[in-house]
Amino acid sequence: MNKWKIPGLVILSTILLSACSVNSDADKLYKQPKPLSAHVMLPERIEPQSIRVVEVHVMQENKTVDDAESVQFKVWKKDESEKVQIAKAHYNGGMYTAKATFKDDGVYYIKTDINARGEHILPTQQVAVGKLSKEDLRSLQPAKNETHNHHSHH
Repeated sequence: MNKWKIPGLVILSTILLSACSVNSDADKLYKQPKPLSAHVMLPERIEPQSIRVVEVHVMQENKTVDDAESVQFKVWKKDESEKVQIAKAHYNGGMYTAKATFKDDGVYYIKTDINARGEHILPTQQVAVGKLSKEDLRSLQPAKNETHNHHSHH
């Protein structure tokens, strides 16, 4: 009877372990996050010494996201990144809106910091305020208004 214990355990172990093999489609069984997208709307013209409304439309799977954990705008003038102005956005009928102050002529950066549904995106745009110097004009980049899934899962 003892001579069958060891071979029997080996056979039983092999059968049990083979039932636990990895399924090649296992990753599809888990919920896949759907990327967020953000469309930032800025005023067409911004004058210095003004307060303007900035807006962002946040979407996921072509549907408006109205339950973001947080949305804020970070605004700073080129070469003055230590003077960041942070404006918390509020949901207002399809858009998250906030007010930002633009004091002087120049190029400003607006980074929209969005946390929603387990995703985190940070679209950043440039905007011209007032009259620009030749150097400022050269530094302007073409607008990239649509942003998809930057820095997700943070």
